[in-house]
Amino acid sequence: MIKFKYISLALTFGILFFSCESNDASANSKKTASSEIEFDADFARDLYEKLMKASEGSLSFSQQQLIEFLKAANQEELKNGNSYESELLFESIECDCLDQMSLSYDKNQDAFILGIYEESYVEDMDWCPESAYQYSFGVKNQKAINVSFEFLAG
Repeated sequence: MIKFKYISLALTFGILFFSCESNDASANSKKTASSEIEFDADFARDLYEKLMKASEGSLSFSQQQLIEFLKAANQEELKNGNSYESELLFESIECDCLDQMSLSYDKNQDAFILGIYEESYVEDMDWCPESAYQYSFGVKNQKAINVSFEFLAG
């Protein structure tokens, strides 16, 4: 009788253990694998359109500038906690006002953070007032999701 109890107990634990185990690591994952994300021109166009909506049609950088910026960003490095930054000129005129775009990944939000630092040239004053703003967005099926305008300072 004692052998029967041990055998049935062992079988019960064995069935539970094997029924919960999965050989496919992605079977339980709900997140988009970073290797599936590609910041290509189509993605950048989609993101730009959603950034325009989130900022009520007021973006200081062009769609082409966003495409070039994202093309150079390494998604694996971002997911590993690194950030990517680039200095560029949003203005269509030559001036000394350098703008900056930065991109990082926030694991807590499961979102990318796009930071914009802008120096707008004011010709009358020969001066570059500064402002900074931030957006967050996720990626699903090569589309930008949950695009939101986080804050503006300046």
